[in-house]
Amino acid sequence: MMKELEHEDWQWDKGPIGRLIKTGYITLRREVEELLRPLGLTHTQWSALSVIKHLPGISPSQLEPILMIERPSVTSLLNGLANKGLIIRKDHPKDGRYKLIYLTDEGLKLAEETQHFTTVVEERIKEGMTADEFETLKALMVKMVSLFAKE
Repeated sequence: MMKELEHEDWQWDKGPIGRLIKTGYITLRREVEELLRPLGLTHTQWSALSVIKHLPGISPSQLEPILMIERPSVTSLLNGLANKGLIIRKDHPKDGRYKLIYLTDEGLKLAEETQHFTTVVEERIKEGMTADEFETLKALMVKMVSLFAKE
């Protein structure tokens, strides 16, 4: 009979860096999703609320690269947020073919009430690192993303 593998059996430090980064991201995302579940929000919906809060009047096509999702997913995402009463779409003032996205009062309230979730998760990370290690991790991640953003 084959031994069942445990999470601890995998040698996380032996695999490719991409797998480790993906695993780190998924781990963080799951922590945030746990906080969002009682609110009925997905991680992507929550991220979109944050982006729209900081960039009111953003267009769906501008959301695509920020959220790293394709156009059909953006449309579905925005439809879901609109159905929940969290966003509204307004015609572009100079070109009616385009829609601009804004938070409703309820959407703004929810975005503001949940913006600290990132801090909650980051504090858990900091519990296992020194302040210097955490800042180094952030700096290295920014550097890595910047390398590929130039392509």
